[in-house]
Amino acid sequence: MRIQRTDENYLSQVIAMVRQAQGSSSRSPDLSEGNTKPVASTATHTAHVNRAVGVIDSLLRGVGQVMFQNNAITGLLFLVGIFINSYKYGLTALLGLVVATLAAYLLGADRSLIRNGLFGFNGVLTGIALSVFLRWDWHVAAYIILGAIVSTIVMMGLAKLLISWDMAPLTGPFVLTAWLLLFALYHFGQLHPTKLIDPMPVHPDVAIPTDLREAVGGGAAVGLTAANLANAVFRGVGEVFLQDNLWTGVVFVVAILVNSRVCSGFALLGSALGGLTALVLGGDGVTIYHGLYGFNAVLTGIALGGRPDGLACPRGFLGLNWCSTIYASIGAIFSAIVFAAIAVALSPIGMPALTAPFVLTTWMFLLPTSGFRAPQRVSVAEVRIPESTRAE
Repeated sequence: MRIQRTDENYLSQVIAMVRQAQGSSSRSPDLSEGNTKPVASTATHTAHVNRAVGVIDSLLRGVGQVMFQNNAITGLLFLVGIFINSYKYGLTALLGLVVATLAAYLLGADRSLIRNGLFGFNGVLTGIALSVFLRWDWHVAAYIILGAIVSTIVMMGLAKLLISWDMAPLTGPFVLTAWLLLFALYHFGQLHPTKLIDPMPVHPDVAIPTDLREAVGGGAAVGLTAANLANAVFRGVGEVFLQDNLWTGVVFVVAILVNSRVCSGFALLGSALGGLTALVLGGDGVTIYHGLYGFNAVLTGIALGGRPDGLACPRGFLGLNWCSTIYASIGAIFSAIVFAAIAVALSPIGMPALTAPFVLTTWMFLLPTSGFRAPQRVSVAEVRIPESTRAE
């Protein structure tokens, strides 16, 4: 088998980040120094020669990296989708993004890693999550700033810890940081949860309503209708950014499509498989409708099948063929079950699963691939966008 190569390599920068932190002499490639093939894009060239444009480009790439898309236009469209749903969430996403990126800069992280948004995406998710699950006031704004800074520190720490297994942190820094900050609210009188944090004991004997429907009745049809299924799939994509909005999900799919047709396909496939898994197993219809069984499957599908070009690990990138597609599909299906398991575990304290099911599932599926011959791994130097790493 031979791997076709085109486009730029950003993945090796993740390895270089850890080596630099460990005091190694290795250095990640800096696009501005001509160590890699220049991008045939006027916008990208401008970002390298104009500092202000470069800062904006780096921040937008940080938004795009939430779904592994190292593309400023994709990141911009993600922000548009968030603002379509909520100005508050859009502003808190920007707050987390800027603070996390600035923290990386002030702490002396590798500039090319900052340039490609690898410290911004966990800050984006942290900012949104805290504003979704906590009632807004200045305490929450300060909490977001703290969380964004910590997410950058945890990012570097997890990267150093996982490098010996050729693994990457993924959104692990966001999950750990947001969980700790949210769990702590029960001991602080100035932090008030929204209605989305609703402690609920688990009752195994209670019947689960499986009819596919919206949480708040709006006169829409109930059951397996085309509209309900479309809502489940596209809301699943939107929920990656904690956005429960059909049109936000549509914008997100278009945003991914701008950078990669394959990643866009795996995003839709993952969301559909996550929701379908819950339907077949008799999951709660409201939860399925609002995409909560789909969003972790979206990320898992992209990570295992779409070979993102941003933050991942060498062991996780598989040549684009039928085997990697099946492998990613199994991972997406399993992530929906992991979501249910974590939701049950956290139900007594009312805390959200966030993207923990994606992180755990992806790590579980990436670690064994070095022992399997069928899933063809792509080395660090070979990793590009999916369209350019097809196994022949």
